[in-house]
Amino acid sequence: MKILQKRGETLELLCMPSELDFEIGDYIKLGEENSFLLAQVVDVGYVDLPGGVEELLRELIVAEVDGVSSLDPYNTSSLSMMVREVRCVTAKVRAIFHNGSLAQTSPWLPSRYTCTHEKAGPHLLHQLILGHENQFLFCPGTVGGEPINLPLTRLDGSLTIITGKKESGKSHLAKIIVEGIVSNGGTVLVLDVNGEYLSLDKRVDGGRSDLADALTLLHPGRNFTASLRMMGLKTFHDIMEHVYGTPATSLRELGRIWKKLEKECGDFCLDDLMDAVENEPMNEAVREALLSRLESINSSGFISDDEPTDLAELLNPRPGGNVTVVNLSKLLPSTRRLVVEYLLSHLSMLLSSNKIEPLFLLAEEAHLYLRETYWEDLVTRMRHIGMFPIFVTNQPDTIPELVYRQADNIFLFNFTNDTDLEKISKISKIDSETVKLLVKKMPPRRCLVLGKIVSDIPLMLKVRTSSLMTMGQTKLFFKRSSAAKDLR
Repeated sequence: MKILQKRGETLELLCMPSELDFEIGDYIKLGEENSFLLAQVVDVGYVDLPGGVEELLRELIVAEVDGVSSLDPYNTSSLSMMVREVRCVTAKVRAIFHNGSLAQTSPWLPSRYTCTHEKAGPHLLHQLILGHENQFLFCPGTVGGEPINLPLTRLDGSLTIITGKKESGKSHLAKIIVEGIVSNGGTVLVLDVNGEYLSLDKRVDGGRSDLADALTLLHPGRNFTASLRMMGLKTFHDIMEHVYGTPATSLRELGRIWKKLEKECGDFCLDDLMDAVENEPMNEAVREALLSRLESINSSGFISDDEPTDLAELLNPRPGGNVTVVNLSKLLPSTRRLVVEYLLSHLSMLLSSNKIEPLFLLAEEAHLYLRETYWEDLVTRMRHIGMFPIFVTNQPDTIPELVYRQADNIFLFNFTNDTDLEKISKISKIDSETVKLLVKKMPPRRCLVLGKIVSDIPLMLKVRTSSLMTMGQTKLFFKRSSAAKDLR
């Protein structure tokens, strides 16, 4: 292998087909023992030789003409054939080591003619990514066929996005990350919109998983309810405005009645509020607007004064970790947004007052239930008070650009749509060409890892299998039964 040229961060290398002992996305080490370039392979093509097309056309014509022989006494054709078979490898320089230390600004380059090359092993990648970190590690999969550990500390205090098209393995990876956080004693709150996290206490073989003792399932309206006292006027006002679209005039009347009840009764329930609205003198249109919405809230079953759920007790750390799954899968869209509105508001209050420890928030397809103004809160304010979001989506265009620009880590699965890739490549810290070249070619369960968690050294990760009953599989109509297989 020889270095042809370097332009910016792009290296072009010449090699024979027999030297292609690596895959797209792998790293190669170019140089000597203590001074070398670490480059990531992004493409392999043919060398553009002067007169190459003419030679190919000549051979094509000769092959079609019978009885024509080519005089070649010195057997130069075999050498010419080998030259035409040379490959051009395009790679991106990710790190420069000079005299044994990382020197990203060094002008050092290896010799074009005498430098050696080898595939970078997992030990070197581990050194680059982890440095001296050896605590709170988890194994999401393999790189180059070897298991690799990543630091959970790089997810702590960070905004993480997992995205890719459907059936690419996003939720599978999300569950592995949840397992890693919880097994290291962390707390995770999962907003489960598809019912995929309800069986984390079971293994594929039917036994109890390592998360069984850490798992709590919350079903809104059944074992998860809230009282008006826990909500407070501000949260209830936000629910009426953003979830149920209550007009401003009606909201003013609601605030007036709420404060009057607080002054007269202290604590009051939803039935008391509805009675007050029904009997208080006001415009009939305003009364009707408030009552219809309060009836909808009442029918959801989520607001109840009979033993409301104490989130502070549920979400405090446990010795074996804590994963709390809120099942949003069978709720009406309005009820789903009501629950999430309350959750985020109440969690913000608990974290701000130090009543609970920092936690990770895993949100699948958050655009289905998060109002637009909450995105900025999740990205900025809530990170400061100790809520660290992990967004999982197959529609990257539904996440505001603000979120992408603030993202610390991205796990990028396969996309073939140029529009989706264009949006993500604009905000990644590596060049857009790399993102587009690598991501389009990735099979399922492979992802490109970007950001803090890999020290900004992009990794092509093959996600490992999990012993957890992860669910989330696509239900098929046409299934190959064992009887059908026997017939074949």
